[in-house]
Amino acid sequence: MSINIKTLTQALAKTAAVIEKTVQTTVQEVTGPKALQDYDLLDQIGTAGPGLAWKLYSAKARDGTRPHQYPTVCVWLLDKKVLSEARARAGLSKVAEDSFLDLIRTDAAKLVRLRHPGVVHVVQALDENKNAMAMVTEPLFASVANTLGNFENITMVPKDLKGMEMGLLEVKHGLLQIAETLDFLHNNAHLIHCAISPENVLITSRGAWKLGGFSFAISKDQAASDLANVPAFHYAEYDTEDSVIPLQPSLDYTAPELVRSKASSVGCSSDIFSFGCLAYHLMARKPLFDCHNNVKMYMNMLTYLSNEAFSSIPPELIHDLQRMLSANESIRPSALDFTGSPFFREDTRLRALRFLDHMLERDNRQKSEFLKALSDMWKDFDSRVLRYKVLPPLCAELRNLVMQPTILPMVLMIADSQDKSDFELVTLPALLPVLSTAVEETLLLLVKHAELIINKTNSESN
Repeated sequence: MSINIKTLTQALAKTAAVIEKTVQTTVQEVTGPKALQDYDLLDQIGTAGPGLAWKLYSAKARDGTRPHQYPTVCVWLLDKKVLSEARARAGLSKVAEDSFLDLIRTDAAKLVRLRHPGVVHVVQALDENKNAMAMVTEPLFASVANTLGNFENITMVPKDLKGMEMGLLEVKHGLLQIAETLDFLHNNAHLIHCAISPENVLITSRGAWKLGGFSFAISKDQAASDLANVPAFHYAEYDTEDSVIPLQPSLDYTAPELVRSKASSVGCSSDIFSFGCLAYHLMARKPLFDCHNNVKMYMNMLTYLSNEAFSSIPPELIHDLQRMLSANESIRPSALDFTGSPFFREDTRLRALRFLDHMLERDNRQKSEFLKALSDMWKDFDSRVLRYKVLPPLCAELRNLVMQPTILPMVLMIADSQDKSDFELVTLPALLPVLSTAVEETLLLLVKHAELIINKTNSESN
C-alpha cells in the first residue's frame, strides 16, 4: 500500500497542533490565566468593579530580564468558583452568573480600546480559564469605594485603607480629574458611561483618579438614534440585595431617566447626575441615595430632595451640585462646565496641584517661579497629598539637571516626614541617579542631608 507523503505530513501537522493546544489548555488550567503565569502576586490592595467582584493585587513581573513600563503593576483577579458559590447561596440562576461574566468581558474589552490618561491603562488584556479571569493594569492604590470604607471582598484590609479619610483638597483634585475624563468621553470618544460610581473610579499608586467599569457604556449615536439598543434597567419596587451578581448599575448612582420604565432620553447628562451622586458621597461622607435598589424609595427621595440635604456640602459647590442632581436633564451642566465651578477655580492649592500634573510640559522659567511659590505652600498640604500628588512629579523632575538645586531641598524636606518603607518605594529610586551624578550645589545639598538618607535606608527598616 502506497503512502501519500503530503497527506501524512498534513495529518502529522494537524495532530501536532491538537497536542499543542491540549498542552496549552492543560497548562492554563493548572497555572491559571496568563496574568498569573507572568506575574507574582504580592498583596491584595483592594477591590473594584460591579459588586466589587474584582480583587486587586500589587504584583511584579516574573521575567526580570526585560524592561517593563511599571516596576509593579496591578493584577485584577476574579475567582469564578467563588462567584458561582455566592450565586448558588443567593438562589440566583446560572444564566445570571453567565450574564455577569459577559459584562466583565465587555468592560475589559472597552478598557483596552480606550486610550486616555484619565482611563485605567491596561498592561495585559483579560485572559480566563474555567476557574478565573485576570487582567493587568497600571499600579493602583484602591477603588474610591474602598477609600469610603467599603471593604467587600477584601481578605485583609491594607493598613493604608483602615480608618482612611481623604482631605478636601485630594477629593477636589480627584473630582476635577474625573470631570476632565468625562469631558473626553462625551466629546471625543462619544461615549456615555452609564455607571459612574465609587467602585468604578480607581486611584492609581501615584494618586491620579481614573475611570474604569465600562460594562454599560454606549455610544452617543446609539443613544440618540436607537432607543431599542439603549440599556433598559429594571429595578424592583422593594428592597433587594443584588450586590452578589449586579446586572445593572447601582441605583444609588443612576440617573432618573435610566430608572423610569419608559426612558425618555439617555445622554451625557445621565453621567453628570451619577457624577453628582459620587461628588455628594465624597463630600458628605454618606451616599445621597441609600435605597437598597428599591426604585420607589429612590423616586421618593429624589422628589423630596431638600436644601437641608446639602448642609454638609461646601457652600461654593452647592449650586453646581444641585444642578448636577436635577431631575430635569436640561438643567445639568456639562462636565466641562463643572470644571469651571468656583469650587475648583478659587482654590490656590488646587491650582498648584494642577501645575504639578503638567509640570514636565512647562519650561524652566515657569517651573522656577512656581517652585518658589510652592516652597511656602507645601506645608499646607496633608501627608496623603504630599505623598501622592506633590512628591511624584517633583521626583520625576529631578532628571532635569538645571532644576535639581531648586527641587532637591523640597524633595528632602518631604522625605523627612516619610516612613522608611515609603521613602524606599517612592523617593529613593528618584534619588539614586542624582547620588551618582551630583556635582557642585546638588552635591553639597546631598552631603548636608546625608544623615537623613542614611537613616531612611538603614537595614533596620526591614
